[in-house]
Amino acid sequence: MIKIKKPRADSKLKNLPEAEMEAIWLLMHPADTETQAWTLDAVAVHVQDTYRFSVALSTLSEWHAWYALKRRMEMAAQRANQTSIELARNSDLSPEDIERVAQTVFTAETLERGDVGGYVQLAKLRLASSKQAIEREKIAASAKTKIEAGLDALLAEIQGNPKALKLFTDLQEAVAKA
Repeated sequence: MIKIKKPRADSKLKNLPEAEMEAIWLLMHPADTETQAWTLDAVAVHVQDTYRFSVALSTLSEWHAWYALKRRMEMAAQRANQTSIELARNSDLSPEDIERVAQTVFTAETLERGDVGGYVQLAKLRLASSKQAIEREKIAASAKTKIEAGLDALLAEIQGNPKALKLFTDLQEAVAKA
């Protein structure tokens, strides 16, 4: 999943507890349609009165955009997680297939809300994950090749020793299973 960057230490708004950030968000986006949304100026005064620090309107605006993205990503992640749980409970799909479906749900959720950047980040993460898996496979194959070459050299050294050949055969079987 996509991770939101951790806020800088001097970003007091982003370091408020989640419940406090949600309360500020709801001032600007009330749940009911009859309640008037607060302006940035009114929210800045509220922050000063409630949390005892002043905030510039530009900082508040930047926080608003950041928090909107954070909420969108969290909701998309929740829906993807719910999908995974439901599929695991009610299907015979493999864990890999369930993960793919959940990633598709997450992607659809972020794109539905116009978050192409989130999709691009997710695609980059998938690509990086694929590259890492390929690299791990290459390293494992290389290690196995080196072990087999070492075993071949050992075999040449122990020719004619039945006890050593028996141990060698056991070792060779263990390597083949790895």
